[in-house]
Amino acid sequence: MALSKSIGIQVKGIINLVPKNSEDNQSLDLLSEEERTSLIKHTGIRYRRVNPNDKISVKDYFNVGVEKLLNQLKWEKESIDILICVTQTPKVAIPSVACQIHGDLDFESHVLCYDINSGCSGFVYGLHTISQLLVGIDKSGARAILCCGDISTSLIDSADRSVRPIFSDAVSVIGIEKTGDESISGYFNLETMGKGQNAIRTEPGKNGDSFMRLNGIDVFNYSVSHVPTNIQKLVDYSKKSIDGMDAFVFHQANKLINDSIAKKAGLDSSKLISSLYEYGNTASASIPLTLGTAWNDLSVKSKWILISGFGVGFSIASAMINFNPEICEPPEEIELN
Repeated sequence: MALSKSIGIQVKGIINLVPKNSEDNQSLDLLSEEERTSLIKHTGIRYRRVNPNDKISVKDYFNVGVEKLLNQLKWEKESIDILICVTQTPKVAIPSVACQIHGDLDFESHVLCYDINSGCSGFVYGLHTISQLLVGIDKSGARAILCCGDISTSLIDSADRSVRPIFSDAVSVIGIEKTGDESISGYFNLETMGKGQNAIRTEPGKNGDSFMRLNGIDVFNYSVSHVPTNIQKLVDYSKKSIDGMDAFVFHQANKLINDSIAKKAGLDSSKLISSLYEYGNTASASIPLTLGTAWNDLSVKSKWILISGFGVGFSIASAMINFNPEICEPPEEIELN
């Protein structure tokens, strides 16, 4: 198990963006009225965000988010040392989305850029990767930008009753900084259950497209069997009290899975935050987006939170992080042309 810690790394800001266009599961013509009601009850998902134009890419949303983040944090582009994108829906395979953003927004040549192909656990993996890279940079106040998100609907067969009602389009852009503080800022437990690789996958369609396929029973079983154990290993490693966490934020898989994990892990369900009803499963953006929906309204005491991402791979990544950002924005609806 990949247990590790970070020193002196802080999330300074989170910007969340969603398409203005949405779908309502209560009106979904794939399902009967009874099926719609049952689906919303068990998944917790009513509304999903849908990118309205396939010419608009995840990079386009990231570009907007990066500029908003820099503006709100009052960070100069010259101060950025790392730019990493976590996405599974690039418009093109080459070049990386991170390099495209670098060129579009005219960043300095010293910036380290690359993509991470990851989904549901991607935010935690990205945060861990950047935390380790920042520590290694011989510079006071080194800064990084982490872009997470997908146009998941580009992978959806519109007639697929198991996938279409679940997934939603969104991106999050996160500013992360090396503070110089020598105290521990995070604990991580990153694991992989590769036997579950087919639980969520893509398969070729008839016209050369690829569509996401989902085995709901496998996803449930892997999640409920392995995520609570992953969390317990993390808690034991950190030697911190789980009761001292201000919030628990899971990848937004669905309500039944997340409630089951919380119960099996013995977590206080009143601290479990959800964005499922309004936004659905937003892939690697789901944890930062969910934080954005609730952080400013939470009763914050310890400034520590527990986060856990799990899914595609089958990959699991949990962390306990010191979290006290300058900005943590609710999702902003945008229209791109």
